[in-house]
Amino acid sequence: MRVSPIFFITDIVLLVVIGYAAIYSLRRVHRYGEPLDRFIVITAVSLLLATVGRFMDVLDDFWLFPGPYYAVEYVLYFLAIVGVAYGLLSYISSVERRIFPIPSEEGAGGELAPGGYLYITGSDEGDFLKFLGKCVHDPVLVITRDPWRYEGLENVRTVWVTPIGEGGVSPTRLHVLLDAAVEFMRGGGKLVVVDCPEILVLYNDFPAVFKFLSSMKDYAISSGSTVLLLVEEGTLDERELNILSLEFTPVRELKNLLKTSS
Repeated sequence: MRVSPIFFITDIVLLVVIGYAAIYSLRRVHRYGEPLDRFIVITAVSLLLATVGRFMDVLDDFWLFPGPYYAVEYVLYFLAIVGVAYGLLSYISSVERRIFPIPSEEGAGGELAPGGYLYITGSDEGDFLKFLGKCVHDPVLVITRDPWRYEGLENVRTVWVTPIGEGGVSPTRLHVLLDAAVEFMRGGGKLVVVDCPEILVLYNDFPAVFKFLSSMKDYAISSGSTVLLLVEEGTLDERELNILSLEFTPVRELKNLLKTSS
């Protein structure tokens, strides 16, 4: 043996770990849908290449091979690392596109008044859904606890606010929600609705939520978009509501947000 026992044991352990990971991945190919399935396929192939390279390392512990042998080993490791990195980045990108939707095309524009607005809702949500129905030419993003309320509205995309963090965003991750809104507006989105500010206040302190909402409004103004806060009556105290009213223009009727042609 050309190496010390410690190096040999290390090579064996790495061979077993990488080989097991490759077999584990291969057994899960086509078990799940996209984008996870594509990531598993890329990872499995990359780990197989790494396993072959690691086996060549073990052989090298006993015999001295010519130069081309090590060149092949280097290429295997290179392809394995690139494959895993590509698969991981591709998977993260796919998940982000699913959680943080971007408009497929810019809206017609000119229907909504840019800026930040505040609307107090009652028990009847029909007015808001009717309002969304009039915004058919404008891409809309709703940051919500109840994404299923908006199913069937083709121009509406949702970000699910959920503490479990699976398929949505935790209410404590205000910076992630802000990034989602900014990317949406940057991609041509015209209206961002936050229909659960009381939930955000419940999981964070009010100053943090106010800063988050103000930043979103500032970006909306700079991009010609609109931010609408839906506050259910009685969910925020009077002081918090007054502070929000200083930053977001209160509207009594949602139709007032729609520009009328001259």
